[in-house]
Amino acid sequence: MHSNSKKNFALATSIITCTIALQATNIHASELDLRISNDSLHGNFTLDNSRSKAKFGLGYFYKNDDYSINIVNLDLHAKGQTALLNMPASIGIGFETNGFKFDSVEGGTIGLGGNLRLNIPSIPGLSVETSLHYAPEVLSFGDTDEFRRFRAQANYRIIENADVAFGYRYIAAGIEGIDKNVKLESGVYLGLQLDL
Repeated sequence: MHSNSKKNFALATSIITCTIALQATNIHASELDLRISNDSLHGNFTLDNSRSKAKFGLGYFYKNDDYSINIVNLDLHAKGQTALLNMPASIGIGFETNGFKFDSVEGGTIGLGGNLRLNIPSIPGLSVETSLHYAPEVLSFGDTDEFRRFRAQANYRIIENADVAFGYRYIAAGIEGIDKNVKLESGVYLGLQLDL
């Protein structure tokens, strides 16, 4: 697929994802996540429709390193409730589109994956969650030929609608012309999650 065709495909897919998500007219809940480390910041806003089994998210990641790293993500996940090891769990499976720029590199991806959150009944207020998305070469555009994004986090509910968090995140991209993946982020962070 030519570079312009890939860019047009990525743009069309992002527009379709936004359109589907914005069809949700009865928003039941929203969530704001802020995750910070010494040199990086990630904010994510999620909308949840009570009549739909889908969640829509929009986020921005910034890192101030030898060069600045900017990543915008747009998420659409099917959601559901289950129990794992007798612990209440929330699961999301779907897509995460990423558009990023660092140094002179620009790219976009459509990652497949999901997220999982487990509440620990024996310790009220404690939960753990993880998120993993991967975009192979066929779903990567611009200067990139693959993209990986992983996060693991522990949360503790301090009041009814706010959690504090401690976690680890890893973001890497395969860049055309470079044999190994370029690590964009790998490290721990502190976070705050607000139910709005």
